[in-house]
Amino acid sequence: MFSGKARHVLYLLIALAMLVYALPRLELSAPWSLMSVFGLVWLLFASLIVIANVNALVMSEEKRKELARIKRAKAQLWEQKLLQKANSSRRARG
Repeated sequence: MFSGKARHVLYLLIALAMLVYALPRLELSAPWSLMSVFGLVWLLFASLIVIANVNALVMSEEKRKELARIKRAKAQLWEQKLLQKANSSRRARG
C-alpha cells in the first residue's frame, strides 16, 4: 500500500488527528483519578507515536542504513546464541 516516507506521513496525520479529536475529551484536570491517569498515559503514548514518526521522516539515509546494519548484526548474534544453546542442551542429554 504505502511505503517509505509516505507511510510515516500517513501515520503522523492519523496520530495528530487522534490527538486533535481526543484532547478536548480527555479529563486531565481532575485530581489523580483513574480518568486523569488514563488521559495522561494516553497522551504520552500518542505523543510517542507522533515523535517516532517525525523522527522517521527527518532521519537521514546514512543513519537509516546504520540502524539496519546494527539490527542485522544483533539478529545474527541472537541466532548464534540460540544455536549454541541448542547444541549444548543436546550434548548434555546425549
